Amino acid sequence: MSTLLWSLAKENPWPGLALASLNLVVALSLVGLSLLLGVAISLVAWLHAFVDREAVPIKRQAQQRRATP
Repeated sequence: MSTLLWSLAKENPWPGLALASLNLVVALSLVGLSLLLGVAISLVAWLHAFVDREAVPIKRQAQQRRATP
């Protein structure tokens, strides 16, 4: 069976090239999508931290409570 596939690939390489280019397009699409998703999550996290400025670490809250009479 592999000999038959090898002989077909030697005669006509276009199907193999088409499949390889399709794999490349899918891989690049997935990489681009993951990068966009990472940037979107980072922006949402930054926006959440920027809007919620009252949220301070617990240590700092405890220090502020001790400092105020």
